[in-house]
Amino acid sequence: MRDVSHEARELTQRGLEHYAHGRIREAISAWLGAAQLAPHDPRARNLLVFARRKLKECDTPLPTHSHRDTLESPIPTFLASLTVDEAAEGASQGSQETAADGEWDQIDTRRVLAGAVERTADEAGQDAQAAADTRKQPIQKLLAGARGLVDECQAALTEGRADGAALAAEMALQLREQARSPEIDDIVDSTRPLFERAFCACIGDMKCAPIRAIPSEELAAHGLDHRAAFLMSRMDGMLTVGDLLDIAGMPRFDALRLMAALRRAQAVDLVPVG
Repeated sequence: MRDVSHEARELTQRGLEHYAHGRIREAISAWLGAAQLAPHDPRARNLLVFARRKLKECDTPLPTHSHRDTLESPIPTFLASLTVDEAAEGASQGSQETAADGEWDQIDTRRVLAGAVERTADEAGQDAQAAADTRKQPIQKLLAGARGLVDECQAALTEGRADGAALAAEMALQLREQARSPEIDDIVDSTRPLFERAFCACIGDMKCAPIRAIPSEELAAHGLDHRAAFLMSRMDGMLTVGDLLDIAGMPRFDALRLMAALRRAQAVDLVPVG
């Protein structure tokens, strides 16, 4: 005896795989077949309506090309700007105690973030106070950077720039994780409610059902890890964003952060559930 419901589920899943690989027309064909086999199943119908609208949008030329963001990309540039600024200041002042001779180029960024700046052999005999002052400089810049990211998150939210707000929040959190500084912890931790609002704004309608827009194997290229892969594995076109947050198996804030990162990377799309 033919199991129509099973065939419809297989077609729906096949359509999700097609969509994740950018094969929208093939996805439409699969979801159309599923909808015909199970006309009372809202999932295939919702996916079909969404995909047809998406295909129409794709066939319409856009004035500018969209850019897929990544989770990790802004941080190296931001950190590099801090070290470059410090070196530039030393060169302009002509000081022999700073990075005029390219000292900053030899510093491990992870140690700078930890507040442990490497000293050259020539500087080994300098007094302890001078060394302590040198170590404080990058931390002060990182503190200013953390405050600036919080301010940018707030401004972007006020101006309706949801992606920009989420990006600023993500950069601040990454800075906190890498810096391991109690001062930066205080700045960032006190603004978690702001960051949560930014992530929610970036994600969009929590009552929509997210589906994969890229293959899972491409997640690493966007700086996303196994936790993001787990979330994406649960995206079946039926579970809403709110549902996923409930079953994510991680704190709600972390799940929101991941979902916002997936949205910024254009790794998922949201299907209205009607």
